[in-house]
Amino acid sequence: MATSAWAALDYRVQIDAPRALAEPLERGLNLVRRRGDADMDEERLKRLVDEAVRESREVAATEGYFSARVDATVDPSAQPWIVHLAVQPGPRTHVRHVEIQFSGPAASDPDARSRFDRVRGAWLLRRGDPFRQQDWEEAKRNAVRELAGWRYAAATIASSRAAVDPETHEVVLELEIVSGPPFRVGELRVTGTRRHDEKLVENLAPIRPGEVYDREKVVLYQRRLLESTYFASVQAEIDTQAPADAAPLRISVIEAPKHHVESGISYNTDVGPRFEARYTNSDLFDTGWRSSSVLSLDRKIQNLQFNLDTPPRPGGVWNSFFARSKTQDIQGEVTRELAVGASHNYGASASPASLITSAHSEEQRVGGIVADSRYAIYFGAKKLFRRTDAFVSPREGYALSLEAGGSPEQLSSRQFLRGLANASLFIPLGRNIDILLRGQAGAVLSDSREGIPSAFLFRTGGDQTVRGYAFESLGVSQAGAVVGGRRLLVASAESTFWVTDTWGVATFVDAGDAWDSGVRPLLAKGYGLGGRFRTPIGPIRGDLAYGQRTHEVRVHLSVGYTF
Repeated sequence: MATSAWAALDYRVQIDAPRALAEPLERGLNLVRRRGDADMDEERLKRLVDEAVRESREVAATEGYFSARVDATVDPSAQPWIVHLAVQPGPRTHVRHVEIQFSGPAASDPDARSRFDRVRGAWLLRRGDPFRQQDWEEAKRNAVRELAGWRYAAATIASSRAAVDPETHEVVLELEIVSGPPFRVGELRVTGTRRHDEKLVENLAPIRPGEVYDREKVVLYQRRLLESTYFASVQAEIDTQAPADAAPLRISVIEAPKHHVESGISYNTDVGPRFEARYTNSDLFDTGWRSSSVLSLDRKIQNLQFNLDTPPRPGGVWNSFFARSKTQDIQGEVTRELAVGASHNYGASASPASLITSAHSEEQRVGGIVADSRYAIYFGAKKLFRRTDAFVSPREGYALSLEAGGSPEQLSSRQFLRGLANASLFIPLGRNIDILLRGQAGAVLSDSREGIPSAFLFRTGGDQTVRGYAFESLGVSQAGAVVGGRRLLVASAESTFWVTDTWGVATFVDAGDAWDSGVRPLLAKGYGLGGRFRTPIGPIRGDLAYGQRTHEVRVHLSVGYTF
């Protein structure tokens, strides 16, 4: 009878501890997991309670509490029995000093000094930070990854030590990283191609055999291959087991379906609901040419566009062609545009560039009356400079795009020259604060804006330009409408505090305007606060902004960044 009674023993666990300790204890203690065991008896329960005391001290130590006191009691008078676990963590241990040393060939390589500085500068556990085992392990992995990102691909930890002083509740962190040999890229080894030739993969490579290994170029290579629409998945890594002077770069791909159809409905506060449908053919007539047709409809913009791209040639060079029909109804101005064009693209490097030729014909209506008919054959060039720590949701780095071009008098209803620059600067302040600085400046040189297609003029305002104002509501007033002008200036400063890894709170100040001539020193200002939520497609941004010029408060919803 006794055995049967003990076999039926049931209990519940009460944990009295700070939340930072209670949650991992509830997830990880064997005492919690073994509840409901059919063979549980008093003796087994006692062993589990003793084990829980030891496990609790270990969990507390991983969170930086090395002098935790743990008390456990069992109340057999309750049904079920109650096991009470009380954890008093005591003072938390903080980092007093960090010492990072390097050994191996990199130690005598003068070119590696800047890399050492990057490793130390990116170190995650700073002096004064609370010590956590998880943060310690993450900091070590990040340090090795930072060193292994250039030349020394096989870098690894030689030794590490966290020396805790129980009297002062401080810890000294010591880390030695051995670099391994310097690596140079050997041949490209491509696997996974079925329909496409391996040369197509090799033609987009920004890194060549014999070059020093650079992970940033490898990541860029992966991105270029995915952007080409030929492939659904790409993995690229250097073979660190091969001879370091010519280590193969292994490229594993999974080809995308030849035909791809997608559609969806999205929403943002600039244009409201939007329907978009897209058809892509990544191997037109089995030639390697790519085509796409895109239809997008919302209450302000209706656009139908057809694109055609040649296969990339060596050096990542290819040509693109497009045809477009577009209708816009924004701020009282209605435009209908037909456009065709071609571009010569240089896409393998970290700074892609394009040479552009396009023809535009447009009709403008203001107040229901045809105000202007315009045309232009445009010749231009565009170049992008970008270096960020992540592609979708960067925290550090910069992006800069420059565009210049024009149309001569013989090929347009109004000759003009045009320049536009966009810049974004990402600055992390510690682990939880991100600073984003944005700037935009543009100018059109012409004796009048009349006769210039609206695609080459400027308006601003909206979700990702000057918040606090309606979409493209800042521009030149004309007969009750807002139309494009020949000058543009936008500046923005934003700070985001990440409360958790995914949720953040932002404050911002925007200023900008578009006008037609001269200098506009009094820009329209907007400021406010908002929420941020990190997703795989970029941060979801919800902002509440006050427009100082209009004295209005507006809500802005958007996803990701515009570069």
